[in-house]
Amino acid sequence: MGAVTVTPVDPPRPALARVLRAYPLTLGVALLGTLVFAAQVAQPAVVGALQRSPDIVHGGQWWRLIGALLVQPSGWGQFAYNTLGLLLVGAAVERAYGRLRWLLVFLASGLAGGVFMLVLRPADSGGGSSDAVAGLIGALVVLAWRTRRLPPLPTLLYAAHFAVYLSVLAAWGVLAATVAGTLALAAAAAAHRAGLRRPLTAGLAALVLTAAVAMAVIGDAHGAGLLTGLALTALPLVRPPA
Repeated sequence: MGAVTVTPVDPPRPALARVLRAYPLTLGVALLGTLVFAAQVAQPAVVGALQRSPDIVHGGQWWRLIGALLVQPSGWGQFAYNTLGLLLVGAAVERAYGRLRWLLVFLASGLAGGVFMLVLRPADSGGGSSDAVAGLIGALVVLAWRTRRLPPLPTLLYAAHFAVYLSVLAAWGVLAATVAGTLALAAAAAAHRAGLRRPLTAGLAALVLTAAVAMAVIGDAHGAGLLTGLALTALPLVRPPA
C-alpha cells in the first residue's frame, strides 16, 4: 500500500476574529466612541472640551469638528442610538465599499454636518456623531438602489426609523417623531414580511432623500450628513465591488 498524505487543515478562525477582520473600522470607531462616552460620564467636562462650539471660529479650535464626532452631549439615549446605527449600517457599508471609502463617507458627512451648523448657527454647541451615521445611511441607500438588494432587516429598520424620526423631530417635536418613527418601523417590517423587496428599495431611497432635503431646508445637520453620504457614493468612481 502507498503512503497516505494527510494535508493539514487550518483550524477555523474564531467568530470574533472573523468579525474583527471584516469590520475593523466600524468596530474601531464604535469602540473609540464608547471609550469617549465612558470618559464623559466619568468627567462631564469632556463634552465641553470636544464638542462643536463657537470656539471653532473665534478660538481657531478647528479640531473640535473631529472631536464632535465622538461625544454624545445628550447622554445615554443618544449614545445607544448612534452606536447601534454605527454598528448596523457601518458594517454593511464597510463590507460593500471597503475601508477607505467607509472612512471618507464617515468623516466627510460628519464634517459636513458640523460646518453646516457653523454657518447656520455659529453660536450653537453640539455633537456630530449622528451626522456621520447619517452619511453612512446615505451610502447604504445608494448601495441598495444600485444592487437592488435590501440590507439585513435590522439595518433596514434602523435606516427607515432614522430618516423618519429625526426629520419629524426637527419639524414637529418628540411626540410626533415617536409616533412617526414607530409607524415607519411597523410599515417597513410588514413590507419585508410580505416580500415587497423592490417597493421597499424604492421606498427607502425616496424616504431618505426626502428626509435629507427636508432636514437641510429646515436647518438640521442630519440633512447635510445624509446628502453628503448620498452624493459621495452616487459618483461613478465610488461604486462598490460587484
